[in-house]
Order: sequence, then C-alpha cells, then structure tokens
Amino acid sequence: MILALDAWLSPEHHHCMALAALCAIAAVGIVSGIANVVAGAGSLITYPLLVALGIPPLAANVTNDLGIVPGNLSGVVGLRANLSGQGPLLRALVPRAVVGSLIGAAVLLLAPGGAFGWVAPPLLLAASLLTLAQPALARRVRAEHGRPPRRAMHAAVDATAVYGGYFGTGIGLIFMATLGVFVDASIRSINAIKTVLQLVSNGIAGLVFAFVAPVHWTAALALALGTLAGGAIGVQVAKTISPAAMRGVIAVVGIGAAVWLLLAQLA
Repeated sequence: MILALDAWLSPEHHHCMALAALCAIAAVGIVSGIANVVAGAGSLITYPLLVALGIPPLAANVTNDLGIVPGNLSGVVGLRANLSGQGPLLRALVPRAVVGSLIGAAVLLLAPGGAFGWVAPPLLLAASLLTLAQPALARRVRAEHGRPPRRAMHAAVDATAVYGGYFGTGIGLIFMATLGVFVDASIRSINAIKTVLQLVSNGIAGLVFAFVAPVHWTAALALALGTLAGGAIGVQVAKTISPAAMRGVIAVVGIGAAVWLLLAQLA
C-alpha cells in the first residue's frame, strides 16, 4: 500500500510542503547516487534527511535502502567495463553478500522496533569515521600483515553484508575499505566490485523490506528516481573528482547527522 506524504508530515503542512519534501528527497537522491558511485557513502546524506522529514528511524532505514537500489544499479551498468577479469572474485563474494544481507535484514525485523533509534546513531558515526580512516587503515593493514588470507576477506565481506542488511548506510565505504585491503586490483576495478556488492546487499534486503517492513513508498519512489539519475552522473563524475575530497565532505555530514540523531533520540 502506497503511503501519502501527508501520513508522515505534520497535519498543518499542506500539499505544497509535501511536494517540496518530495523534490528535496529527489534532489538529495541525485547527490547520493553520485556519492555512492564515487565514494560509496551517499546514504549518509539521505537517511538523515528522511528522519528530519519526520519518518521514524526504522521506516527511514528501510525506505532509504529501497530508494538507493536504482542508483546502485545505474552505477554498476556504467562501471561494467571495470569489472573485466573480476568474474571469479564476484562469483565468490556475491553469494556471501546475499546471505549476509538476509541475516542482517532478519535481525532488523526481529529486534524490538524501538531499539533501532538508539542503534542507528553509533552505526552512522562508525561508518562516517571509517570514511575518513579508510585509506590509512588499508595502508596500515597492508604494511603490518601483507596480503591477508582469503578467509579473512570472506569474513570481512560476510560481516559487512550483515551490517548492510541491518543498516545499509555507509556500506559502500565499508566494502571499499575491505576490498582495498584484500583485493589486488586497480582502484577503478575495486570501485566497480564495491558497487556490485553494494547493489546486492541493498537489493536483497530491500526485496525483503518491500514485503514485510514499514516502507514509505512515496518517499522511496522520489529517492529512487533521484539516485537512478545520480548513479549515471556519478559514473562520469568518478572520472574527474577526487574520491578523497568526496569522502571528506560525506564523513563530516555523516558525523553531524549522527550527533543530531542522538540528540533527537534523547529529546
């Protein structure tokens, strides 16, 4: 059942406000779609926006998860040339992403509904800090341990996919950090692999949420249209913009959003 924006905006807001909110969601969705392809953390922007517009944290999470799937898909299509020769690795990792995502989605749906509002801020903060630390972390692990065993990569992908099923915000960055440590490939190839795993994790969890979770479909549709366009744009932006610059901006926004969500939860 499609829910109208009036169901989650304050009663005094009229239809113009509802339309403005939809336009804002779509516009931020474009930015998120670009960011997901370039740096992998667009949801650090869209999830806080949905909460700020009055959607409860759990519903905002599942709505956001569905809304970013089209952007991930357009990113994968645009980056497919960078996946050349990565078939064996994808065949090993994609099934793990599927299983992990299903486990994370199950944990989210079976846990007490009110718990997510308290869990989301620290997860968002952790994803934001990882955004900043990712390059240095990858260098340190490589310097201390060399090339870690494949089972360590599998464990890291499993854990990331579970996180993605439970709270997809920042999952692209976590996948990027993991692959940067374990995969010997160019940054462009790693980015393309990350985008595939991001698509699978968000997409599988989103499929579950579409049937059993409190998705706000109007907002999800607006976000989907925005991220679909943003993902296509992001493929071109990725060729010119510095991923480090994008990571810095997104991390600062994410940290601020985590603090804001925590304060709102305490209020």
